[in-house]
Amino acid sequence: MQTDTEIKYCQTCGIPLNIDYNNLGENISTEYCDYCLKHGVKGYDFSMDYLIYLWGLFPEEYYKEVGISYTSSEIRDIMSRRLPEIKRWKQKINTAHVLYELIVRIQEYINRHLFDELSLDTLSQAAGISKYHFRRVFKAVCGENVGLYIQRLRLEYIAFKLISTNISVTELLCQINYQNKHTLSRAFKSYFKCTIPEFRKRHSNADPAGIHPVQIVPCIEKIPTIRIVCLKLEWTEHINHDFTVLWKQILRLSENCNLQSNGCKYISLTLDCPLISSEEQIRFMVGITVPESFNVPNGFSVYEIEAGEYAVFQFKGLYHELNRVYRYIYLDWLPTSEYTLREPYTFETYLNTPEKTPVSELRTDIYIPIVRKNK
Repeated sequence: MQTDTEIKYCQTCGIPLNIDYNNLGENISTEYCDYCLKHGVKGYDFSMDYLIYLWGLFPEEYYKEVGISYTSSEIRDIMSRRLPEIKRWKQKINTAHVLYELIVRIQEYINRHLFDELSLDTLSQAAGISKYHFRRVFKAVCGENVGLYIQRLRLEYIAFKLISTNISVTELLCQINYQNKHTLSRAFKSYFKCTIPEFRKRHSNADPAGIHPVQIVPCIEKIPTIRIVCLKLEWTEHINHDFTVLWKQILRLSENCNLQSNGCKYISLTLDCPLISSEEQIRFMVGITVPESFNVPNGFSVYEIEAGEYAVFQFKGLYHELNRVYRYIYLDWLPTSEYTLREPYTFETYLNTPEKTPVSELRTDIYIPIVRKNK
């Protein structure tokens, strides 16, 4: 029988290796777990602190890999004691988490300057690291190279403007400072597999068949700045699972800090339009509102939702029906309303949760940032 001193741990994440010592083959790794061998060693360069945080985020994955069930806090406690003894982390300078946060800041810079000159030189200088290092770290964090990332965000932004407003392509080109109409047409057709007129026709109304029409009269409200503690997710092949995992963390934070009973609200922000972006590339944040004095735990981020005027759509029903509501908002209500979109992100607040409410009674408020159209 294997003794405690003979237990081997993955040299990346520190979980116990499930090794059959009687049947070791020549090609079997005794250094890394199956998860890290596939996804960690070559693909990621996380810091020790961030790795501990990640395993705490996904306790179900830990159980599947090791066969031992721990809570998130137990996993983090065990990892915090175990990883400093792993040879990889004794030798490694703990810089990767800093680089991860750096790339997140560069993503925010790209969002603010989407149609400015965003060369590799410009972005790597803004990050303060070499072009080679920046390119490698950006792809590890975002799942695609920086050039394709920028091109995708630009084209999806343009597509959203085309279906949510009556703006002409010529007017849009003046606003976004794109190269020219022919370049845009070629890039658009290559990405969306159809021309701009075909794309607009395809999204000409929310419910062409008249099936289950949605009609919600919004309230127009001015709201102050909202401060939230949140977790961000992007580039995932398992969006439903990962979204659920993040929400469990937010719910646990709320319970531990008694937030909801003090009037705090659950919130999610969608950084992309679900009618346009592919599911695995949609970026979003989930979180809860907090007061200015709240002490943010390690691993969580703070985000401030911009003050301003919003159209608030109140919806009661299943979460998976929200896509129909968004189609109505963007394709029916917005083009014919007195308003156009402002740049801050759309967000949702949840007035109750599935844990305590029948799914048919779930209440969601959708906030659309707006400004009156020029007459």
